[in-house]
Amino acid sequence: MKNRITLEPSTNTHTLEAKNIEVEDLETGILKLIIIGEGIVTHGEHGTLKTESPHVLKYVQQELNPVTNALQNAFD
Repeated sequence: MKNRITLEPSTNTHTLEAKNIEVEDLETGILKLIIIGEGIVTHGEHGTLKTESPHVLKYVQQELNPVTNALQNAFD
């Protein structure tokens, strides 16, 4: 049996599937992952990706909005 988690909820959601996934939320859009088994990342906009390490940091890119002058998440 495999575990599946959502890495980035958006219109084209990123999901990770592996035998076992430990997740630690480090806040501000950063996840610390320990992946047991083959980690497969799927997304609606590109091909399938495979993790190369059991230790992964997943973060959401932030960009400066020139109108509001505030940082915001840059989802695709």
